[in-house]
Formats: sequence, structure tokens, C-alpha cells
Amino acid sequence: MQYNNHNLRHELKYRISYAQYYELRSRALCFLRHDPHGRDGQYFIRSLYLDDIYLSNYNQKSDGWERRRKYRIRIYDLSRDVIKFEIKDKYGKFISKVSSRVTEEQCRQILKGDFGFAGEMIRTNADGGREKALRIGYIDCACKILRPQVVVDYTREVFICDEGNVRMTFDMELRAGQGTGDMFDPHLPTVSAYEPGQMILEVKYDDYLPEYIRKMLRSLSLWQSAQSKYAMCCLAQSNCLGKVVY
Repeated sequence: MQYNNHNLRHELKYRISYAQYYELRSRALCFLRHDPHGRDGQYFIRSLYLDDIYLSNYNQKSDGWERRRKYRIRIYDLSRDVIKFEIKDKYGKFISKVSSRVTEEQCRQILKGDFGFAGEMIRTNADGGREKALRIGYIDCACKILRPQVVVDYTREVFICDEGNVRMTFDMELRAGQGTGDMFDPHLPTVSAYEPGQMILEVKYDDYLPEYIRKMLRSLSLWQSAQSKYAMCCLAQSNCLGKVVY
């Protein structure tokens, strides 16, 4: 499905217990396969979210806006080999994400609010118009003055299915860190941002969700709920540091 030249996907989110995780995981192992990346489908994700001085992205989420946008830089297993600048748009129950690979030096420039390299790329059309995330980010940064807000850490286990292009992810051990820290630092101080014994289940798919996956979810009587890792980590960070999140 497309909207405004964006490819849209469905996104379902649930808060689940570890008992529900083990039961659902055992069923997923029978019908789905692990993401080939990572070890047994698991890898560590660290994202650094950007926001403006008014925390507009955070407040739009808190106020329940149907249309909103988030900006982040993401790395995997604390490696510098793959660094992505991503923009995620929310359209009601649908999501759209664009992503651009960046170098470590470009990453550090973005974290300083310097998208100059992206501006040069646009001016010379060096990427042939392919790096949509950087092009959008350059314009938005100039208008909104985006700066690092919060680090979001978690371990993710991923199951995939070709039918419907489904990704079922279990996100556990959610923690928050200061956005002004070094996102490549393995010792970056973080605080827990989720209830003990709980994790987040996300199910993303294109046009349809296979019935056997629907039955897996229905069997546990799961309830959909808004589970924004960015918002929860902003709140955890503010509670720890005594800051006020408006």
C-alpha cells in the first residue's frame, strides 16, 4: 500500500509477559524462521533519537496525533560497520520508514546538528535522489533544529515470514540513556525503561497477515496498545535525571 509516495505497512504492538513470550516463541519456531542476522535471530539495537527544542515528536505521541514523525540513528551490536539514519512516519495504524546508510563521521556530524554533507549531496545530486532519508532529514533539520534527545537500548529477537512480508519482533530489556553521550560507548550509563518481567511484541506486515499468525496472537488473548520506546525512554530518562518532559 502506498500513500504520498510512501510504502505503508501495518504495525501491531502488544505488551507481553515472559511467560507469553515463551509460549508464543515456541509456536513461532514451528511456523516462522529466525531473521538470519544475529545469533538465533537475536541482536542488540541502540537507537539515538533526535527531536527539536520543543520535544515536538514526544509531545505529538503523548497527545495522540495520528500523523507524526520520528528521527533516529541506529546501530547494531554496538558495531560501527552499519550505521543508519532513519525517519519513521506514522499514519494512523500504518507506518512508513526510510533509511540511509551513513559513515561514522557523518553520524557524528548529524549528532552535532550538521547536515551539511547531505546538503552538498542534494546540491550535486551525488546520490541520484536515492537517499531519501538524508534528503528529508536535511530539510527538517534546517527547519526544526533537530538535536540528540535520548538513547534507546534493547535486545530484539526477530521471526520472519515471506507471506505478507511479516516481521514478528520481541523487544526485551528496554533501557534509556542520555542522548548527549557517545552512542558507540559500550559503557554508556542507562536506566531501565520498562516494567520488570515485561517486553514489547511488534508485528509488522504489508497487505495481509496470514491467518495462522492471527490465530497464534488470538490464542494468548493479547490486547493491542501504544508502546512507543522513544516516549518511554524519554520519561525514564527524565525521572532519573530530574528533568521535566512537557
